[in-house]
Amino acid sequence: MDQNLLGLFFGTVLAVIVVSGQFHLGRPIVDSPEAHAIFAAAERNRTPDGFLTKVELDDIFQTFDHNMDGIVDEQEFIYIWRSRHLGDISHAITLFHHADTDRDDVISKVPDLTRVFYYFDRDQDGKVSEEEFVLVWMSLSM
Repeated sequence: MDQNLLGLFFGTVLAVIVVSGQFHLGRPIVDSPEAHAIFAAAERNRTPDGFLTKVELDDIFQTFDHNMDGIVDEQEFIYIWRSRHLGDISHAITLFHHADTDRDDVISKVPDLTRVFYYFDRDQDGKVSEEEFVLVWMSLSM
């Protein structure tokens, strides 16, 4: 294989790695402090085993359900986001609308939370690793 073709091949492979956002054992090149903070908070609520379960995702939901009515509207979501200093408000709005999977202007446990869990659980093993959480979070907030 000539040098130019070899260089083109490796350049293409490197570009695919960069575009896919993965480098160093599958970790994202650009990181998300807010994603790590939310993941860590959920882990503190239950067992700090490095994975989120459906129960732990429910804990996150309860945190955002400020008025405890069983649903999270956009105002509640933004209020908790700000009060916990989780990052840019534009990310909060984007994430809220992604989590509202049935487009009824609220996040509910069924169907929204169920769908969100399965979306974050990229390998479908019934739990969400921190790496899965951060990668999906970043893809949703961009």
